[in-house]
Parts: sequence; C-alpha cells; structure tokens
Amino acid sequence: MRTKPQIFISLILLVALFWVLFSFSQSYIIERDAKYDISQLATRVALDLEMLPVAEPLFNYSGDQQKVTKYIQEINDMLKANNSRVSLLDISSAEPLQNSAEKDVLILEAAHKKTAITYSVNKAHNAISYCIPILFACIAWFMYLRAYTFNSQNKVVPATKVEAEKPKLVLNLNTKCIYLSTNQSQKIQLANKPLCFYIALVEFCDGNSDIILNPNKDVPEELISIANRYFERLTVLGHTVRKKPNFSNSLEKTLSEIRAALDETFTEHPELKSKYYPPKAYGEGSRSKLHSYGLPDICFEDVEVIGR
Repeated sequence: MRTKPQIFISLILLVALFWVLFSFSQSYIIERDAKYDISQLATRVALDLEMLPVAEPLFNYSGDQQKVTKYIQEINDMLKANNSRVSLLDISSAEPLQNSAEKDVLILEAAHKKTAITYSVNKAHNAISYCIPILFACIAWFMYLRAYTFNSQNKVVPATKVEAEKPKLVLNLNTKCIYLSTNQSQKIQLANKPLCFYIALVEFCDGNSDIILNPNKDVPEELISIANRYFERLTVLGHTVRKKPNFSNSLEKTLSEIRAALDETFTEHPELKSKYYPPKAYGEGSRSKLHSYGLPDICFEDVEVIGR
C-alpha cells in the first residue's frame, strides 16, 4: 500500500495533469468560437457598410461618428446576447493605418475603399470552471483508491475463506443427486425413495436425536410424513414419478442405497462421513435390540437442501 506522502504527491500530479488538459481544451474552444464570431461579425458589417456614415479622411468626408457608435453598440449587444467573447471596438477607414495586419484589426476591402474593423477577444478562462478538473481528478483518484483497496483485500480474503471452509453435504432435489459443497463435480445420483427418505431422516433426527430408530420396528409416522412431503416436492419440481413410494417397506434396501451413495460422496473426506452415515448393525443381538439407523449427531444446518 502506498504511503500518505506518495498518495498526496500522486493526487497533486493528477490534478496538474487534468488542469493542463482542461486549460488547453478551453483555450482551443475559445479560439475556435472567436474565429467563427469574427467571421460572422465581418459579414454583418460588410452588409451594413454602405449605410454607415464612416469617416473618410482621404476624401475629406467627416461621416457621422454618433451613428457609427450607436451601430457598434447594437452589434455588441447582439454579441453579448449570444454569449460571444468578441467585442466590436471601432469601424473606421483603413487608409490611415500603417499596418493592416495589426492585431485585432480586420480589413474589409471594397472597390473604392478599405474599412478597418477593430475588435477585441476576451480570452480569459472562467475561474470557476477550473473546479471541474479538480473535481474530475478527485473522482478519478477516489475510484483508483477504491479499486486498489478492493483488489488488495481480495488477494487475502479468498485464501482464508478456502482454508476455513468445511465441506457440507448438498442434497439437490432439482437434480436428484448428492455431493459435497467443496467438490461439486462429483455428483452421486439417488433414486426418489432413498433421496426423500434421507432428507427426512436428517430433519427428523435434528429434533429427535434421542429416539432409537430400530430397523426391525415401524418407521415413525412423523419421519414418513416428512419423507412424503419431500416426495411431493419432487413432483412439483417436474420430475416424472410413476407412483408414490411406501417409505415403510424395504427399509434395509433404502438404507443400503443411501450408504452406498454416501460412501462414494465421502471418498476424499472419510473423517466427516460418520455424522451423515446411518449406522449399520453388527452382530445378531445388536441388530435385533440395540441398533439404530438414526443420526444422533446431525443438525439440519449440516446439510444444504436445494429445491426445498
């Protein structure tokens, strides 16, 4: 990250750059508009020249300076109304002029005489307008600092997120498959019955961790009700279903399909599998009396159900 003096110097340089660019652009616009207005002014005076009593010393004609002055005032009022930077100063005979190329003097030549149009151009820059480059420089610098800070933070944050992220089991009703949140490329397909039963088992055990779910006894009605609810959700999602399964029948087959899918899902993280895995029975006695296929350590927050 840059130090405060470096930031201040960079900001000053940026303001100076915007200031110079703005100054050149404003000068160019002023020159361009002035040339156009002078051309229009010359055309207008040339058209009115025959009616103007301009003094002609060469021919001893004194003219009418009062009318000429009034005409000049009318032209300047018109220029002012158009926000022009050009002002008409004088209209006089060009014959006495020694240098017709004198600055801010335009010579109109006719067949029998030459007329000098003296004008001035206000080339001063608007002081208030110089707030614009300062504003642009500050906005550009603010956007740069914001982008620089955002990029600096992003270089650190993702690494800590990846290190802290723990795999979560994802149960997707839209695709009827399960996978780990950290490895979405390995998706294991599950049939309707085991998928709905397993989601229901997780939800049921979250609130009834102390209940023993013995495979030799009837499946609790609450568990069956939850499984039926998820099965109905499958139909709402548009999956083709032949008939509504009986979640009380073929329990061991259903649990076996669930375990096989979990074995494949947790291949790279076997240490996490025990929380999600419906326990198997070992030995005749445990199978008939003590065994439970429930998930005593699971919470519903341990899984992510997509399509609920």
